[in-house]
Amino acid sequence: MAKGTAAVILVILIIGAVSGYFFYTRYVQGTVVLSITDPPQVQPANGRQYDPSILHIYLTFAAIEIHQGGFGNSSNNGWYTMIGSQKTVDLISVLTTAKTLGSTRLSTGTYDQLRFPVSAAVVTFSNLGNVTYSIPSDSLKVSITGGGFQSSPGTTVNLRLTLSFNSNEILAMNGHLTPHATAQIVP
Repeated sequence: MAKGTAAVILVILIIGAVSGYFFYTRYVQGTVVLSITDPPQVQPANGRQYDPSILHIYLTFAAIEIHQGGFGNSSNNGWYTMIGSQKTVDLISVLTTAKTLGSTRLSTGTYDQLRFPVSAAVVTFSNLGNVTYSIPSDSLKVSITGGGFQSSPGTTVNLRLTLSFNSNEILAMNGHLTPHATAQIVP
C-alpha cells in the first residue's frame, strides 16, 4: 500500500513540475524595448550626415514584427507583432538621439530578426517640398547582430534599430531608396 501511495505522489509531483515548467516558459514573459536611430555618418563634402537641402526623411512603418528563431523563416511562421499600429519616424530627428518606437512582451526563446513593411518614404527638401520614394519590396528585414537575443521571464532587452540612407541616392531623385539597417542589443 505504501509503494502505491508513493508512486501516486511521485506521478503528481512530476506532472506538477512539467506543468509548472511549461507555464513558466510560455506565459511568464520577458520584455523587449525597440528604439530607432540614424547613426551619424559625416559626408566628406559638407561635414554633415545629409545634404543641407534635406529637411526631413519620413518613414512610415505599417507594423513591426520580430521573429522567434527555430520556427522557420517563411512569411508567417515564428513572426510576432511588436508594434501593430502605424509609426512614422523622421530620421533627421533621430540623428543624435534614439527614439523609442515601443515595447512588447515575448515568450521565452531566441529572437533573431525584425521585419517591417514600409508604407511611405517621403523626403522634404528646402527647395522642392515633399518627394515620395519607394523602398525595395516595400519591406525591410533585418537580422539582429550576434545571432539575436534570448528572452526569458522577468528580463528586459533593449533593441536598437539603426537605419540610414545615402545622401547622394536621395539627391539623385530616382524614386528609390535603399536603406542601410542593423539591429543590435544596447545597454
